[in-house]
Amino acid sequence: MSSSLMELQNLYERYVKWVSGNPGSLGDVELTVKWLSYFIAGKINNSSAVSELVYSLSNLLVFANDRIIERAHRKVADDDTQPLERRLKVLLTTLEYCEVFIELSAHKVWGTRGRWFFIVIIQVIKCIGRLVLTLYCSNTNIVQNPPIPVLNRKTVQRVNGTTDNASFRDNPDADGSSIVLKRSGRVMRKVNCSPSLMSRSWKPPSNAADRTPASSNSLQYGGKLFETAELVYIFKPLIHLGCMGRFGSKSWAAYLAALALDGASLRTYYNNRQALSKEQRVELSRRCVSLLLYLLRSPFYERFTQNKITNVLNGIGNNVPLMGTISQMILTYIPHWQETYFYMWST
Repeated sequence: MSSSLMELQNLYERYVKWVSGNPGSLGDVELTVKWLSYFIAGKINNSSAVSELVYSLSNLLVFANDRIIERAHRKVADDDTQPLERRLKVLLTTLEYCEVFIELSAHKVWGTRGRWFFIVIIQVIKCIGRLVLTLYCSNTNIVQNPPIPVLNRKTVQRVNGTTDNASFRDNPDADGSSIVLKRSGRVMRKVNCSPSLMSRSWKPPSNAADRTPASSNSLQYGGKLFETAELVYIFKPLIHLGCMGRFGSKSWAAYLAALALDGASLRTYYNNRQALSKEQRVELSRRCVSLLLYLLRSPFYERFTQNKITNVLNGIGNNVPLMGTISQMILTYIPHWQETYFYMWST
């Protein structure tokens, strides 16, 4: 038994070493596995569950490999993250990747009631986790979706290549593109981080202290508003599920309630977006783009969008060479995608 464990440990260590040294080849393998899930759909029995299983496993594989690369290329990983915050983000990210597979599996095994039971359980867990992150973790104001995003491996490698520089170690608040001279305190851009001539502004890089928000009063006021907006966004899935249970799964009441909550939360953020960080603005933009999914959600989809999408795809298939087969395949899969993925709580 001990020899088997030793072999498994050695195999894992070799895998970690290979992942750390070959992020480019690893990305090709991960992308191939992810695309495999799309080709499986509709090809075999129970293809929905199998396809979603492959897709979930591919996301979990990327997630695990990102953590390996992160630990290998950073001397101290997550040094500014509390243990509770880290565990909650890992849990929520795992649920985000696996929730559709769990719903489909529950529907196969226990039927419609089992599916809705697991939907409610998953959303309650996600709501509690996001509440803890928002209210008790000082580093989290807007919870990303997923809470731990996919790692930018090129950035990690570039940062790892510059962290051995002594000047960079003397200035840990810098982003790796500049150094601060010891005597004069002047900020100088590194030669290997200079932008191209076409995009160069010829202005010196700003110090970290210069990027501090204007006043603590505005930050405190904005923080309260942001907390309220985030709470509205967090409770939206549960409110939507309650409306669906009361008025039906395809009722306008549930649809409009979710849309109104999304709109109220986003408007609050945008009215005070000057106090947001760059990462928070990116997440805010993603939430705005996700409003387009309401065009594909019931009952708006059946009432307005379905016929227009069908007409567009039929027109492309009839008039564009070699597009007929692709258009028909998309038309075949759209009802399944609309029923499986376009929930109000999936974002």
